[in-house]
Amino acid sequence: MPKIKYKHEKGALHIGGGRFFHAGETYEVSDKEAKELTTAYEDLEIVEDKKSGRGGGNHADAGEGKETE
Repeated sequence: MPKIKYKHEKGALHIGGGRFFHAGETYEVSDKEAKELTTAYEDLEIVEDKKSGRGGGNHADAGEGKETE
């Protein structure tokens, strides 16, 4: 499911029905809803999931700095 966020650094966007999008937070929505919301409200944007380019977050240096016995 896509995630959307309010583009600005401060504040919130109230779209009615008790629904708010606060700055600095992402909200998971359906594909259909993401398209509708970002089309209707230019202050909302779809956020891409950040994925590691090296094995999905497993780092080769994960054990670095530990002593071996």
